[in-house]
Amino acid sequence: MKVIYNPNCSKCKTLGKALENRGINWENVAYLNTGLTSEMVAELFAGYEGNWRDLVREKEDIFKDEGLNPQEMLQNDMMDFLVKHPIAIQRPLVIKDKEIIIARDAEGIHKVIG
Repeated sequence: MKVIYNPNCSKCKTLGKALENRGINWENVAYLNTGLTSEMVAELFAGYEGNWRDLVREKEDIFKDEGLNPQEMLQNDMMDFLVKHPIAIQRPLVIKDKEIIIARDAEGIHKVIG
């Protein structure tokens, strides 16, 4: 299992502790250090069963800084944007088998550790 993880994010820390408490092995994808490849972003968007916009942190300042309204962006444009500005991807995102899970709340964490 891979986790798109930001060590400064309280939601990521909560998920990390839940995984450790259950003894679940996971790979920390420190995307702010390594970036996101276009292949990884495509995998996330293709594997997520909900609205692709759920995978984006639309209130991040980077959109305003770039003069963009995320609600007006097309999917392919957003995918390119996330490769250039990975801070705007939702977190924590869990890649479990072929499923993409947003683990920001108790329900998401339960899906991961359940």
